[in-house]
Amino acid sequence: MRVFVTALLLAAACGSKDNSADTDKASQDVRKASSIVSEKRDDVAAGGDEVERRKHEITKEQQELAAKETTLEANRRQLGSAQGTLVDARTAYAAAVNQRFTKLDAALAGLAPQTDAASKDAVAGLTARRDLLATRLSAMPAASDSTWAAYTKDVDTTFDAIERDLRSAKH
Repeated sequence: MRVFVTALLLAAACGSKDNSADTDKASQDVRKASSIVSEKRDDVAAGGDEVERRKHEITKEQQELAAKETTLEANRRQLGSAQGTLVDARTAYAAAVNQRFTKLDAALAGLAPQTDAASKDAVAGLTARRDLLATRLSAMPAASDSTWAAYTKDVDTTFDAIERDLRSAKH
């Protein structure tokens, strides 16, 4: 009977024991791990989205930079061409000034033989102004000089004034 009572007690003890503690911790661990996985999945998705967004931004920036480099190169070519044109224009201006100066000298030479006092005074004054103009022309600035426009305007105005006074002296 002892064996029967022990078996009964053992059966009663086994049947009434709560085993939920064995799975509660494991269940908690699963929920925690699942939560971490879900959180990390969201982090990976957000990080992936951020990486893709930055890739698109960088690609766009690279395209804009390439376009700016293309524009810069085109501007450099245009600058070179414009500089060549400027040198050609300066050379043509210098030739035109020399030609105009030669004509001025010829007109002064035509006035010099006149013997009246007014003509002699006019020739002396015009010759002095011509000499000042010659000095100004010998100091012609470089084509890229910022004073070029003012210089050419002054030279042209001086020529115009001398030629006008020369015409007046001839009449």
